[in-house]
Amino acid sequence: MPAPPAGWWRRNAGWLAGTAVFGALALWLPYRDALQQYRERNPSIAVSAAKGDWTAFAGARWRLVAAESMLAGDARLRGRLRKDAEVLLLSYEVIPDEGTKASDLDLCRGAIVDARGRRWEAGGAALPRLSGPRLPETCGSGYDAAFQRVQALPTRPFAFRHAFVLPRGLRPDELRARIELKNSQKAEGQYLEFGL
Repeated sequence: MPAPPAGWWRRNAGWLAGTAVFGALALWLPYRDALQQYRERNPSIAVSAAKGDWTAFAGARWRLVAAESMLAGDARLRGRLRKDAEVLLLSYEVIPDEGTKASDLDLCRGAIVDARGRRWEAGGAALPRLSGPRLPETCGSGYDAAFQRVQALPTRPFAFRHAFVLPRGLRPDELRARIELKNSQKAEGQYLEFGL
């Protein structure tokens, strides 16, 4: 096979550079889109907030109002709870900004993580029924004690709570409460984290 004529690289430098640029874009653009979708489904950037302080996050202001622990035998538990477990009840308030819909806030999920990286989701089959004031368990709408539908309205506080079944004896200073808005465009891969 004869060698290409001298100067072939110079004559085709523009085509070669264009091919390299388009090849890089063909690899980068789908990766960027896939990374954005992954961040929406799996938030990984913490927005830290202190208990009792209002913190702006994803089109609303959030506040952890109270955290209380209930052990087996507590009168507020209306069902069985294992003796080696406890219920952690977190009460929150959220004030949506103008233009933030309750359905956007309802994408939230509550979680608890500890210093060792263990994670617990809100609710679950092991959670017994709770007595006392009934608050919604979602961040934007739900039902009150009279089973009337309530909804978060812009610029007005909306109270809700998340309950968790945890192993008994965890130290509160090692736990972090999270509010995650999965599949939310406003959260941009972030989650809200409170110290207890």
